[in-house]
Amino acid sequence: MTDGGKLRDGVVGSVGGNIAVMADEPALWSASRQARAIRSGELGSEELLDIYLDRIDRLNPDINAVVTVDVDRARTATQAADAMTARGESLGPLHGLPITIKDALATEGIRSTGGAVELTDNVPTEDAAVVASVKAAGAIVFGKTNLPRWSGDLQSFNEIFGTTNNPWDLTRVPGGSSGGAAAAVAAGLTSFEIGTDIGGSIRVPAAFNGIFGHKPSYGIVPTYGYLDHVAGGLTQPDVNVHGPLTRSAEDLELLLGLLAGPGPADAKAWKLELPPPRHQSLSDFRVAAWLDDPAAHVSDEVAVAIGAATDALEGAGAKVDRGARPAIDLASAATLGAQLIGVATTLSLADADFANFERMVAQARDSGADPAQLATLDFTQAHRTWLARNVERARLRRLWADFFTHHDILLCPVTLVPAFEHLQHGGFADRTVTIDGVERRYLELISWTALIGSAYLPVSVPPIGVTPGGLPVGIQVVAPYLEDRSAIFVASALADLMGGYRPPPMAA
Repeated sequence: MTDGGKLRDGVVGSVGGNIAVMADEPALWSASRQARAIRSGELGSEELLDIYLDRIDRLNPDINAVVTVDVDRARTATQAADAMTARGESLGPLHGLPITIKDALATEGIRSTGGAVELTDNVPTEDAAVVASVKAAGAIVFGKTNLPRWSGDLQSFNEIFGTTNNPWDLTRVPGGSSGGAAAAVAAGLTSFEIGTDIGGSIRVPAAFNGIFGHKPSYGIVPTYGYLDHVAGGLTQPDVNVHGPLTRSAEDLELLLGLLAGPGPADAKAWKLELPPPRHQSLSDFRVAAWLDDPAAHVSDEVAVAIGAATDALEGAGAKVDRGARPAIDLASAATLGAQLIGVATTLSLADADFANFERMVAQARDSGADPAQLATLDFTQAHRTWLARNVERARLRRLWADFFTHHDILLCPVTLVPAFEHLQHGGFADRTVTIDGVERRYLELISWTALIGSAYLPVSVPPIGVTPGGLPVGIQVVAPYLEDRSAIFVASALADLMGGYRPPPMAA
């Protein structure tokens, strides 16, 4: 095996040791199955770590998903976990599972950069809240995964670590901002991952890589330790959530139970008890299917895939209504969502960048730019304007709540296209993508995710198949606020119907 130091500058420790040829199959198991195998003694924690390190040696140079490793401490921890197993002891439900963590989440003792050169040498002294939660349940962090600068793109590249490629097609993006995390899960380089999502950063990478993702209801998972600007981690940004990226719906349920709850400052006074799924039988679920809209028209490939998944769900007994819609205009609601997301991310702009951004907005306004685009761009508004938009969000949330008194689940697209080719020139405001021969604004790609996320709703994204060109497709399974388990239940059923997780050919 080659030295783990070939990954990148900042690697801690080295792989070391001679490893016999071994079957890679356990690397592709669900985390739940891996955990059961470790507890029973069928699989060793250190054995699984070595499998992952070997796969990273072989596959990661092409994918560039894992960007920092801490092998020596991880090896010590896995050996300790194996010794506990031999004594009949356990650290918890994730006992001995080796994992990587998105580089936007502070991880004690391991370089954590947020993808920004300002934090190139940042080594936190404490863990983000979600990292602490999975460690307390027995997981062992051995590396960090790539992302865009300050988690601010639907792609995953930055000046420190370069570009992450999609393991299904290296010429295409893995999504963002949790692109490295999702690619690592898909390619079998980690047991599971924790993503962050403010504009689709769990949901888009899950769909683009053919894995499961869950964006929790806003506020139920503490988000302290999120590195979205130089002084990041002390507050919890609006809209942003942290949630799991996995190879099974069972893992989503397991990890949601570990991640959801009060943060350290709140634990003295309150607890969280999420309700079970609304129904225990798929045939009892009332499912609305909002599969396309003139304001965010999806590609033919996406339309075929999500249509087939909806048909399969109906064929399995769910009550599907393809005409049901909340009393909400998608274009207006998505624009409002993008504005709220924009405000929540302004701290990631350096002072000079912020000044340049303000000038860009002013120039666009003077040139007579599209009003809808300006509304999305102009997130430099005064606090009073934000308050007015927050009131509008509250109105929309009531409309969503009313909608979910008549329906249990909403199906809708994740984004307009499957994984697109690398597109690194310019930024959100001026990039375009070609969809079915038509040039569309890059900003449109977050229409469906902004619509849902800014309303604080929970969403599970299961893999539902691949396009004729071999690219994965996912679908948003949206549930009422705080009814995350209903979303996971239906996502699990959809995955069973459509085949669920399958590894990319290069990683099988």
